[in-house]
Amino acid sequence: MTLGRNGNGYDISSQQYFRDLSAELRRKVPPARHQSVSEARGKLGWEAFEFLLDEANLEHDKLDKEFKFKGHVTRAIDGTSFFVPRTDELLEHFSPSKTKAEEGETHYPYGLCLAAINVFTAQPVCAVIDDYRMSERELLRRMLKKFRPGDLSLLDRGLGGKDVYFDYDERGQFFIHRSKTSGDRVAIYVQDFLKSGRKQQVILLKVVEKESRREKKMKLRLILGPTDSEGKPIVFVTNLVDKSRYKRVELIELYKKRWGVETLYNRVKNLFRLERFHARSYNGIMQEIFANLLALSLAAVAVSAVVHEDKLDPEVELPNFKNATEVVRRYLFAVIDQRIPRKKSNAIVKQIPKEVRALRYPIRPGRSYPR
Repeated sequence: MTLGRNGNGYDISSQQYFRDLSAELRRKVPPARHQSVSEARGKLGWEAFEFLLDEANLEHDKLDKEFKFKGHVTRAIDGTSFFVPRTDELLEHFSPSKTKAEEGETHYPYGLCLAAINVFTAQPVCAVIDDYRMSERELLRRMLKKFRPGDLSLLDRGLGGKDVYFDYDERGQFFIHRSKTSGDRVAIYVQDFLKSGRKQQVILLKVVEKESRREKKMKLRLILGPTDSEGKPIVFVTNLVDKSRYKRVELIELYKKRWGVETLYNRVKNLFRLERFHARSYNGIMQEIFANLLALSLAAVAVSAVVHEDKLDPEVELPNFKNATEVVRRYLFAVIDQRIPRKKSNAIVKQIPKEVRALRYPIRPGRSYPR
């Protein structure tokens, strides 16, 4: 259903799947009915899909140097809200949002998804889901447990702060955080840096762990980036303090790859249309969220293989991602069904990149999409 972009329900998806399977096995396999699929889903915990997302993660293999930044596995992390059907069970997990006029609440409850995407493979590698009222920083702190020492995160403005910096330092991980530079609550050290007129500066900052209130002093590096679309200065905070190893210009260029997580949410919401949920239970909603991320991950693997084999410059030209998702849908069951001979499965695995590279388009900068 996910790879069909959530346009078809149980019956149509089942008819399509078992028709293709019948042709592959050369014997009639009757499709499962709506009720059977629904009952089977109820017996399968959503964590199975989270597990498969992790299994598909190329980071578990030894990534080539071209898929790292100076040896660091690098991910962009950001959050987005989504609405779910209104049922008594889902209202126990997700809250309706207040209306702008503060006179009532929305009909549909909202959730919050914080996802991490590898900036070089474009794979979504993990996600944390909770009620939309939950702080994105809290979800980030949960997510950090999934990462390894030496990993690098690219963080947008809402994901920074002294408690977050503390957690990264405790885990031996690195970050580049775009700090707030205008409006209320701009950090004093950022204000002082902007007044200094410098392009970069290393400071010693006292940071605090949120729960225990433990304190420590961290070396942090402030970097002046370009101005934004409104003419306001951009300042990055990072614990990559070695100026000789991590050049200022290199870090600014690397941070641009954070946009990949915005592209992820565009694909989840507008290509796969995630919010066309078929389930009405919490377990089912979580299944569909992670199934969508898994499908995008598999398509990203296929695209990355073509980019790597053809030595494409991702800034200039890429295989069409929509086509890649369709290629994955076309061959998915043939690859994973153990009844199909291994020799044929291997041939199909080799066929997938051929069909992905058939549609390649130049990158067209400047286009915008709904968030």
